[in-house]
Amino acid sequence: MKDKVLIAVLVILLGGLVLWRMDVGSKIANYASNKSSTTADSSEDSQNGSSSSGDSGDNVTDDTTTDVSKISGFTSEEGSGSDNNGNSESDNNGSSNSGEDNDGNGNSNNGTNGANNGSSDSNNSNKNNSNNSNKISLPYTIATTGMKIKSIGQYSGSFVEDGSDRSVSNVLSIVVTNTSGKDLQYGEIKLKAGSKTATFKLTNVPSGKSVLALETSGMKYNSGTNYTYADATYAQTNMSMNSSKVRVSTEDSKVTIKNISGKDLGTVYVYYKNLDKSGAYLGGITYRVKFENVKSGDTLTQGTKHFSKSNSKIIMVDTEN
Repeated sequence: MKDKVLIAVLVILLGGLVLWRMDVGSKIANYASNKSSTTADSSEDSQNGSSSSGDSGDNVTDDTTTDVSKISGFTSEEGSGSDNNGNSESDNNGSSNSGEDNDGNGNSNNGTNGANNGSSDSNNSNKNNSNNSNKISLPYTIATTGMKIKSIGQYSGSFVEDGSDRSVSNVLSIVVTNTSGKDLQYGEIKLKAGSKTATFKLTNVPSGKSVLALETSGMKYNSGTNYTYADATYAQTNMSMNSSKVRVSTEDSKVTIKNISGKDLGTVYVYYKNLDKSGAYLGGITYRVKFENVKSGDTLTQGTKHFSKSNSKIIMVDTEN
């Protein structure tokens, strides 16, 4: 009899324990589910915020290293900017420039003429079909392009966009960040400036980096002008250093390549941009150094006009073979 009572008590206790564990497990599961939903909601809110501001949505990155207020020679509409002390290029070094070539417009960049075209996306256009009466509110992200206009203002210093480096003052300029997850092979932004159209061209801008782009014709900045967005064209790519084929080294204004591929490479292009002390690239322009008939094992050196070891950045190496 006592054994039966003891067994009954044990059954009741075990049954209660099972029910308690099931209840606790249910509460833990509900808490985990609610926590997961909160995280997903937060993530979705963040993504929606990016999409609503016009970002392309693919691994969106923004430049956290560039201090716009410290860009040499640039003063933004908000009044920030450094004193006009020229730019930080060390380009007037008297070096031979036989290796840097010009495009049809006389530019020293050629960021878009033939190099890496195989890996670039097709050109895309983004026109503003809405009412143009509203002034741009900064920062202004151009939908789907990944290009974000962070600042509008004036620049005084060397005019780099055509390779002339002539001295200019009060040129209309914008600071643009590539917020897409891809490198920007080419970008063109058009703003309406009163009755005129201002054009800004950008080439070979790495993902997450900013550029101070000068208006291509040298249009003067006017603080009373109502600047509005008009149009944009862009092509994205993935810029390669081809490090398995070419080893690049620099000294002062010279660029040296060594063919380590084990085969003839034909023509090799080394692309570079110049950096301002603020961390932004100075100008939409991209310079390139051309090496022809590069044989297996060759080591070749070119002098340049615009490269400086201290503030130039090699961003892409392209080979014929």
